[in-house]
Amino acid sequence: MLITPLNQGFGAEVTGFDLDHASAPEDIARLQAAYLQYNLLIFRGRTPVTPARQVEIASWFGPILAQGTQWTVLDNAEPTGREKLPFHSDITFLEFPLLGISLCPQELPEGDTSTTYISNAVAWAALPENLQAELQHRKARHFYDSSREMGFDWPVFEYWHPACMPHPVTGRPLLFVTEHHVDRIEAMDDARCETVLAQLFAALYAPARQYEHVWRKGDLVIWDNLAVQHARTSVAAPSAGRRVMRRVQLGEMGFLAQAERVRQAQLA
Repeated sequence: MLITPLNQGFGAEVTGFDLDHASAPEDIARLQAAYLQYNLLIFRGRTPVTPARQVEIASWFGPILAQGTQWTVLDNAEPTGREKLPFHSDITFLEFPLLGISLCPQELPEGDTSTTYISNAVAWAALPENLQAELQHRKARHFYDSSREMGFDWPVFEYWHPACMPHPVTGRPLLFVTEHHVDRIEAMDDARCETVLAQLFAALYAPARQYEHVWRKGDLVIWDNLAVQHARTSVAAPSAGRRVMRRVQLGEMGFLAQAERVRQAQLA
């Protein structure tokens, strides 16, 4: 088994690993260490793994978060599976964001289709020291109120997370700010906030720090949702062909349970 780092300062491709059957403890330990180091692992297989095998592999990296089933499907026949999505980490507008995500394509269009990733750890390290010091003890507001655009009747979500979040396992500092959901930095006036967010987004989304993963049949990708953001940079139009992804989540508390808790708090 070879683990080859990507060129963007995060992520690694795993080769020489039997996706369908391998489970040697020493291989799992190496993969777990690589996941903590690189935060994004890419496996290239010949055919899609089974749902049970995807769940098994994902479980090596954290607790499986089941919402009825242990996996869900993202299909470009639905808005959630086709619309263009800015860079984000999943459900940061709630107290407990996902810890990790695994995707395995089930159907792909004839032309290229991709997901693009960036590293919150790499971005934090790229900030000038004075900006790091300014953000060190401030929080960022993660806000979402656009559920109706996606056909859902969810409440307005808002949660303030540290702008500099230490990784819960490694302690590595993460720039926990996303273009999709963050609109405020704690204790900054509007003008300063606008300036700082522009600087943070420039550091996070510099083209040289992005990794675009072009999906192929048999791929399995898993990433740390706290350390890595992802984006769908173009619409996955059904007219171009089906794009169906099987998705496994890692986490402490799922979206539905947290959304209901928010709904009840707002009613109260």
